[in-house]
Amino acid sequence: MTVAQQTPAEDQETAACFLSRHPVFNKNKKVVAHDVAARSCLVSQDTDRVDADAFSWMVSDGAQELQHVLEESEKLMIAIPDVMLDAPEVHMLPMDFCQLVISPEQSSRDNLSELLVFFSDYGYELALRFQGSCQAFGELIKHADTVILDLAHLKPLELAKERKFLKGFEVAAMVDNVDTWEAFAGSKALGFDYFQGSFFGRPEIVKGRKLAASSLTRVELMEKLLDENSTFKDMAAIIEKDAMLSYRLLRFVNSPGHGLGRTVTSIEHAVAILGDTSFKHWAMMALVASLDASAKGEELGYLSLQRASFLERLAARATASPLSPKTMFLLGLFSLLDAMLGQPMDQLVANMPMDPRIKAALTGETNSLSPWLKLLSCVDQNRWCDVGAILAGQKVSHSGAARDYLEASRWARICFNAGKQEKK
Repeated sequence: MTVAQQTPAEDQETAACFLSRHPVFNKNKKVVAHDVAARSCLVSQDTDRVDADAFSWMVSDGAQELQHVLEESEKLMIAIPDVMLDAPEVHMLPMDFCQLVISPEQSSRDNLSELLVFFSDYGYELALRFQGSCQAFGELIKHADTVILDLAHLKPLELAKERKFLKGFEVAAMVDNVDTWEAFAGSKALGFDYFQGSFFGRPEIVKGRKLAASSLTRVELMEKLLDENSTFKDMAAIIEKDAMLSYRLLRFVNSPGHGLGRTVTSIEHAVAILGDTSFKHWAMMALVASLDASAKGEELGYLSLQRASFLERLAARATASPLSPKTMFLLGLFSLLDAMLGQPMDQLVANMPMDPRIKAALTGETNSLSPWLKLLSCVDQNRWCDVGAILAGQKVSHSGAARDYLEASRWARICFNAGKQEKK
């Protein structure tokens, strides 16, 4: 039985939970934490129960993955569902590395202030998340370390008033749902300390800025990798122009885990040793991981690899994928190329010999691939009802997709960490 043929009973064996992680940036665009949560895309009238089940899953079945994320982050911000505030599962989270995120507006508890004091005295840092105004919750804010405001529900003038109010408290101010670079700049000007949202996945285009020589070389290599008529000699000639890629290739060929332990006489020889499939696989990952060395770039590199693997797995699972799994991998891999290079997507893919449908979807045209790109965006933006609807429309099981997402995260982390080790 293939993964696409699982029965409903088999699907129910594993909760349909996505373990999502989103970077939190400071004013200097450095990643200082990750917002992590277990999310269910199942539709249910009892949303509190769904949230509670997802949280329980995260600290039990998802604990190993949570630990891996923790090892790569300075701090985790973890949302605690209101119904779980007094549950023993909360105390499974390491207090030295986790900040508990609580939403007072959505709480039905009369003793919320007492619970906040308890968590604070116990040793946890606390973040209070608000969709609307926080000014009616001053007594609770006294117990918080961070206050999170939601840009999706507050107009700029309202956000400014909320920030002014928070200056009367000893708390860090964070703004959520920052989805454009303009919003990042505006929030930064208001004095916010931390920023979370999809803005870093959008191209930060500076008028007149051109691609650096190294980036041009890597785009050229991408084009050759996609060209079925390109030869080892063609690709080697491009890699030779880039000292860092040349170094990383030689390290990879001779590494104990991947290489063959033989003497390499040239870059062309190294490419030939790996063979067509292995070389192209390495080169794609190396290119993505090296396009932007900043903290933002590292997050984009990881996310690109995760997206690629996720779409590849979904395509193998779906009953009617528009493209082969291998080609869907490319769609995910290149989906953030404009953000990594700070250039318009249509210019970047114009000369690349890839499937015209991929080019069209990446540049914003609507076609059979559009729902798959929308799925990636919805996952990044925590739009879980939309995720469920898209999966249903593509005839992919929720539980199967959740497992694929988890496996894609693991694969991307391994590949990306291996890439960082090669740089050392």
